[in-house]
Order: sequence, then structure tokens, then C-alpha cells
Amino acid sequence: MCYLTMMKNSRSVMAALLFWGSPWAAAEDLLQVYELALRNDPVLAAARSQRNAALESRPQALAPLLPNVQATGRTDRVNRDVHDAGSNSFAGATRGNSDDSTFSQNQASIGLTQRVYNRGLWIQLDQTDNTIASANADYGVAQQDLIFRTSEAYFNVLLAKDTLTFTGANKEATARQLDQAKQRFEVGLIAITDVLEAQAAFDRARSEVIFAENQLDNAWEALHVIIKPDTVKALSRLQEQIALQMPEPQDMEQWSQAAQQQNLAIIAAVNEAQFAMKDIEVERSGHYPTLDLEASMTKDHSTGSTGSHVDTNRIGLVLNVPLYLGGGVSSRVRQARDDLNQAQERLDAQRREVNRDVRDSYRGVESSIGLVQALKATTVSARSALDATEAGYEVGTRTIIDVLDVQRRMFENERDYSEQRYKYILNGLSLRRAASILSIEDLRAIDAWLNDEDLTVVPAGSFY
Repeated sequence: MCYLTMMKNSRSVMAALLFWGSPWAAAEDLLQVYELALRNDPVLAAARSQRNAALESRPQALAPLLPNVQATGRTDRVNRDVHDAGSNSFAGATRGNSDDSTFSQNQASIGLTQRVYNRGLWIQLDQTDNTIASANADYGVAQQDLIFRTSEAYFNVLLAKDTLTFTGANKEATARQLDQAKQRFEVGLIAITDVLEAQAAFDRARSEVIFAENQLDNAWEALHVIIKPDTVKALSRLQEQIALQMPEPQDMEQWSQAAQQQNLAIIAAVNEAQFAMKDIEVERSGHYPTLDLEASMTKDHSTGSTGSHVDTNRIGLVLNVPLYLGGGVSSRVRQARDDLNQAQERLDAQRREVNRDVRDSYRGVESSIGLVQALKATTVSARSALDATEAGYEVGTRTIIDVLDVQRRMFENERDYSEQRYKYILNGLSLRRAASILSIEDLRAIDAWLNDEDLTVVPAGSFY
């Protein structure tokens, strides 16, 4: 067993011992982390509220078409003081009459209005179907995005941990090379330049470890943004053997065609364009007459010397024919046409974006499979190359620079191999998301590749 494998296993065991000795329950697999994201992700919660708000558009559009009944009441205390000016005559001034009275006046009415014909309101009601369909599609996009974002954040943590492991191994190996170089220099076997080269390599390796530690903290923090802080302390790692398979069907064009038909973002954009098209007719309805049925019943009662009790019942049709509205209707129709052009351009852009996502993801899966297989072989040959270079250094045919370079490339190959395995998984999820068929079942399939006994634990001293 090579040194790197031994070191990785020992670190996993130490992490597990620390983990099981802690107050935390157990490691979380990808499906469990996703369930936490479902409960805690603020982006999905906002999308859910936006969808629910859109569902209210239909009852609001229907309300003006239903009978509108209103009741009103009024009571007044009236003080009336009336003076007549009187009349003047040759016999002298005659004082005018006066009326000084206080009385109550009460009025109650109930009215009903029913739209008989209003073209614009009926079209607006039809528009709500597009509003709701678009909102449901947007919410579906948010749900699938959450699956992908959670998976991406999960594997970013694992990759950051792998990077830290490889950089730490490189640092330890470089430290040993530095110690050996100093010893060989002291006995006169090598020049001081070899010691300086080893020291420079060690300093670089140490800085890479610091950077990797920071990247691991950042990756954990990005995951906790989705699932809520202090909810997960350890993640199950990816086992060595995973199934590398091409997408089914193995035809990029079929994936692209399927995505054009069922991608939720495209469906949302189609409904937005249809809404904009109907909006032109809504604005054009400003030129059409409207007809309303109005009925009312009013009771008017007053006291006093001239008190009265009046009941008034009224029913009739109100026709409103627009003759000239200052050109506002025509302007709004032109504006609606421009809005339609904008919506159609957004739809076209969305179709192109989806087509690109499908092709990029499909090629990503294909290339990841080849890279994983190639890098797996490269890691074996890199270890052999390091052993041969170290042997050559011992007999003086290779320099310390050769050893350090080969050693560094070996750890970089290990890191690249790890990264491509995660990319293979994420490219597959991205392809299914582009086709809008990404589901929780895909996470269950990935969980079968995770090892619950091999853990990545939150770094000691981390905020989380």
C-alpha cells in the first residue's frame, strides 16, 4: 500500500473516532442533506411563496366578473334656520317669515352591479392560466435547482477535503525531502542549492495547505447557506468504485429535443409570451363598449315638520361606448406589442441556453468518464515514476528538483482524479436538470456510491 493511501485511511479513521466521540449523531448522506435543504433553503421558500402568490391571480381576475354587491348607510342630524327677506310697501316694512328646526335624516341603500359584457376582463381571466402555468414551472425549476445546488455544495466539500489531504501529504513528503537534503548537505553529498530548492518547495507546499484549509471552510459555509448552519457536522464520502456510464439514450440530439419540449424554464417562457400576446387584446379592448347591469334599493327617512319617508328601487343597463380617450388605448396597444416582442426574444434566448446546457452537460459526462479512467491509470504510473525518481536520486542520477517535481505531479494527479469523479456525477445531474427530469431518485442512486464509514468532518475550530 502506498504512503498516500495509508495516510488517507489513517486520517479517515481519526476523523471517524473524533466524530463518534462527539455529541453529533451520524454522518449525513446526500439524500439526508437534501431533505435538510428542502426544509431550510431560503431560495426555495421564496420561490414557493412566489408560486402561491401567483395562484391568487385567478380569483382576483374572476372577482370583477361576478356580482358586486355593496350596502351603504348614513345618518345625519340637521339644523335648519331659514329666513325670508319679507317685502317693503308704502304702509311700511313687513317682517319676513322664519323657519328654525332641527331634525334627523337617515339613508340606507343596497346596490348590485353585474358585468354583462366586458371583453378585457374575460381576456384577463384567460391570462391567469398562463400566469399560473408559468409560476408552477418556475417553482419546478427552483426545486430542480435545489437538487443540483445541494449536490454541488456537497461534493465541493468532499473535493475541498480531498485537496487538503493531497496538499497535506505533499507538504509532509516535501518536509521529509527537506530533512534528507539538509542531512546530505551536512555530509557533503549535495550542494546548498538542493537544500534551497527543497526549502522553496516546502514553503510553497505549506502555503498550498493554508489555501486548501480556507477553501474547505468556504465549502462548508456554502453548504450551510443552503441547509442552515449547525445542521450537519459530517458527510459520507464517495467510495472508490462508482459506475461510469454514458447517459441513456446515448444521443445528444435526442436529449436536446426532449429538453426543448419539457424543460420547465422554456415552459415558463412560453407562457410568459402567451400572456404578453393576450395582453395586446386586453389593451385593444379599451376600444370596445362595456355593458353593466345595475340595481339598487334606497330608503330615505327624515323627521321634523317636513319629514318624509322615501323608498327608491332602480334597475337598469349602463352602456359605456368609448369615443375618444386621448390616444391612450392605442399607445398601450403599441406598448403591449413591444412587450410581446421582448417576451418572444426571451423565449428564444431560453431555448438556446437550454440547448447549450444539454450539450455542455452531455459532453461533460462523456469527457469525465474518459478523464476518470485516464487519471486512475496516471495515478498508478505517477507513483511508480516517483519511486524510480527517488531511487535515481539516491544513486546520484537524479536531482532533488526532479524528485520534488515528480512528487508534486503525483499529488496533482490524485487531486485531478478525485475532482473528475465528482464532475462526472455533477455533469450527469446537470444534464437531467436541463431536460427537467432531475428528481430525488437520482440522489438515491448517488447515495449507493457513498460510504457511511468514511467521513468528512467539519474542521476543528470551524464556526460550524
